Amino acid sequence: MQLREVMSAGRRRWWVVLIGALCAVGAAFGAYSTTPPTYEATATVLLLPPRATVEEGDNPLLQLGGLNEAVDVLVLELSSQDVRKRVEGLQPDASYEVVNEPSTSSPVLLVTARDVTSEGAIAVRDELLAATPTSLSGLQSKITSGSDQQITSRVVSSDKVAEAVGRDRLRSALVALVGMGVLTVIALALVDSGLRRRAERRRGAGGHGTGGRRGRGQQVPPAPSELPPPVEGHAPPGHDGRRSPPVPGGQTLTAQDEDLLRDPHGRVPQP
Repeated sequence: MQLREVMSAGRRRWWVVLIGALCAVGAAFGAYSTTPPTYEATATVLLLPPRATVEEGDNPLLQLGGLNEAVDVLVLELSSQDVRKRVEGLQPDASYEVVNEPSTSSPVLLVTARDVTSEGAIAVRDELLAATPTSLSGLQSKITSGSDQQITSRVVSSDKVAEAVGRDRLRSALVALVGMGVLTVIALALVDSGLRRRAERRRGAGGHGTGGRRGRGQQVPPAPSELPPPVEGHAPPGHDGRRSPPVPGGQTLTAQDEDLLRDPHGRVPQP
């Protein structure tokens, strides 16, 4: 159905649209209520240059250049399958994301953990923070063995309490609302088509029925009964050879009697 046809059918079958709207609102509310909230805990980790590259008395924060590549490698390491299996063993329903902090150009790692409980999100976030220096040290140990030549990390900030986010609940409610809207349009098309076909059949049956009742109501006048003409040489007694009925008892009709019989109104013709 085109949009114009849908609008026209909606005006004719407004009650279908009303029922569909109520069902859509109910489905969206039910999906929002039954979907568990998601709790999110975040933390930021700063990468620091090796101690050997920082002179005594210098500020290491002024020598952060060239560490963004190390952040990219660390993101890949923390997103590996081994780390994800470790997180799933800790909290099966949890998920996490490790990216380079997009709001700054410094080598800052943004860790985000999500779970259906606040405690679960905090536990996953802490597990990732504990895995960060271990993964960083493991990557560098393959290149250099000196600890003063390795990049280190430091936690800059971390949430003490996981906050509830409603993205999943809103997404579920939106999916339910859109789904019920599609079902309402389909039901509107089916109901409108069915009712229109029924109305057309009733109009057709009403026209034929009226004609049939009129035909049955009309009475066709019976055809006048006539006596068959007599066969020559076989006229019954009292038959005059014309179409007059025979007289019982074999009596002979006079001319006046024949005229009376022939006059349908029983009037005697004047002489």
